[in-house]
Amino acid sequence: MSRPLRIPHPETPWRLYRHLLREASYLPPIARPFVDSQIKARFRQHQEDYPGAENTEARIRQAHRELRILRAANAGDLTRMRRVLLRVFGRVGRRRRELMADLLHRDLPTNTEELQKYAAEASDIASTGRKIDWLDRWDLKKLRTFANSQIQAGLVNNPKSDLTAAQINPSKSIPTENAWGRPLTPKLARTKLKKLWKTAADKCLPPLPVEEWERLGVLAKGLVHSLPPPRRPVARSMSNDGQGNREWDWRSYATKPVAVVDRPANRRNKLLTGAVDDNTPTGDPQPIVCHKYTPRTWQRLLASIWRLTATMEKRPDGQSWKIEWGKLDFRPAPASAGDLEFFRDFPLPEKQGKKGKRGT
Repeated sequence: MSRPLRIPHPETPWRLYRHLLREASYLPPIARPFVDSQIKARFRQHQEDYPGAENTEARIRQAHRELRILRAANAGDLTRMRRVLLRVFGRVGRRRRELMADLLHRDLPTNTEELQKYAAEASDIASTGRKIDWLDRWDLKKLRTFANSQIQAGLVNNPKSDLTAAQINPSKSIPTENAWGRPLTPKLARTKLKKLWKTAADKCLPPLPVEEWERLGVLAKGLVHSLPPPRRPVARSMSNDGQGNREWDWRSYATKPVAVVDRPANRRNKLLTGAVDDNTPTGDPQPIVCHKYTPRTWQRLLASIWRLTATMEKRPDGQSWKIEWGKLDFRPAPASAGDLEFFRDFPLPEKQGKKGKRGT
């Protein structure tokens, strides 16, 4: 079983940057490139910012929080590791928004027929007297097709709320009259329509690129095992017994409640803080959410993520899409030699004679 990492917490942004990159190197190989690129991109984007700015301090606090999450996930926190993988594969977070932008983007007209259709839609909007808004730039047909496929897939452990058939047809949910029984104004109806479409889009899990989806499927099926590298042992001082020179912080116990002071060393928080509990008679206890990662653990974890992903490709006719969701074939494991001994002399079902009717 893994132990929480106990090394000094970084005190400068540069050391914080190095600690984040080090923790990202212990993630599974399929997740490592995305996390590594995100860390580098965020730090390089703001490396010239003023150190004392309010936004800079908030970003540093967020980076410390992400470092604690990565350390806990690598130490054996399955819940936080699953959250990291959900962000890597675009089920939540920033990458999901990027994939949703690709899903909602309308393709440019490729022939005269599509161009005429696009011009007719633009003229219809101009005839109503309203301006083109963001909903006009969405490919609603594509979004409705994918959302309907997501509903039929019956996702398990969905990080988002489940979609319903009524939510992908929002025009039917808009009332024709307001609270006073008067006809609904076109502007208010348009506002309600945009709000309903936004709610439906927020519950969609956008498709992944085909190559990435197939690579994840190979790992989820157990055809290939790709394990993270083992952690390098932490350097220890040769001048002491390895426990360090920890002093009793009596001032905290004198000025704060004991529950607040001992909270970092709680068994539920030890993976996040790496604190040592010196008050337990039996020694420093093991965290209660710490698991040992095995090839089978990684396969199950990646399989749960793969069942939440899909691919979406346009068919050759150019009028429809091919959508495929991750799905595993649940087959019972073959019986062992010891279990087969119990059924060695048992006749096969096809060799058993039919029983006669009762009373004959």
